[in-house]
Amino acid sequence: MRVVVVDTMGGLGDLLLALPIVEAVCRTHPEVEVTVVTTAPWHVLLERDRRIHEVVPVPGRDGDAVMAAARPVLERLRPELAITTNRQHGLPELLERTAGRAVTNLWRNPPADERVDLRMLRLLAEDGVIDPALAGLPPRIVLGEDERDEGRRVLAPLAPSRPALLFPDSGMAVKHWPLAAWAETVRDLLARGWSPVVVSQVEEQCAVLGAAGAAVAPPLPLRALAGLAAAAAEQGGRAVGGDTGPVRLASATGLPVVGLFGPTVAGRYGYRGAGAVNLQGFPECPVRTPTAITDQECWWTARCPFTPDHAPRCMADIAPAAVLAALGA
Repeated sequence: MRVVVVDTMGGLGDLLLALPIVEAVCRTHPEVEVTVVTTAPWHVLLERDRRIHEVVPVPGRDGDAVMAAARPVLERLRPELAITTNRQHGLPELLERTAGRAVTNLWRNPPADERVDLRMLRLLAEDGVIDPALAGLPPRIVLGEDERDEGRRVLAPLAPSRPALLFPDSGMAVKHWPLAAWAETVRDLLARGWSPVVVSQVEEQCAVLGAAGAAVAPPLPLRALAGLAAAAAEQGGRAVGGDTGPVRLASATGLPVVGLFGPTVAGRYGYRGAGAVNLQGFPECPVRTPTAITDQECWWTARCPFTPDHAPRCMADIAPAAVLAALGA
């Protein structure tokens, strides 16, 4: 039996949200060949998972490129089962033509207060595709011991005490926690004996937080970053960051995270796993649309209608003291 899972939503976080689907399928059907079609460069996160028969990278979000990569795989394999998280680019129709059975809508009737990845698992369990006992799986990345060793080597000079990996960057300005709040958090963590480590490639963030006393991690490839997070978890560390892919990556290695949620709803996109805490800023915001986030008036512009300077009130509403309390600092 052959199964194909197609996740081509395009973002790092999107693939991480789909990881429980892949694991649940592999564990429910250990005898089948599972092929995953997903977006490059994030596909490298699946490299060490021996349960996956084949990983096919798709170049970017372009619909034509997605179809050009997915079509020959599906036509070659003619899988008995195909699953996709993506409703665009004609993928549902392609799966329905080429697979014995196709699950093409894991977004149907979404409630505002159920985790996106848990809902996908629940729907697959209700459809009889996965074992219901696996419907609570968290995202997990398979790392080799060599990658864990390298993570320990990189972390050692950065964190002489309990590490706190800080992820101030985000692909969208509307998700940024104020830099002044990050700097205050760095100083407070240092005063409490922690080792704050900035994980960012934005020069201003590294400069400001470095001046506040944080160590700055070197630029790392994706799997090396996962190794760093896994090493921090071994030392009882934590991570802090917004609703963004690198924080999901850290969480998927077993590192407890504190999520800072503003324009997105923590009840829908919050982090899972042991020790995860999700903080929601300005929860009563009247323009937030939990199940249609890209329709929010602030989403693309980061211009908030509730502040004089239009900086996102929802993110500024999260106090450093609340972050420290969530960390147990």
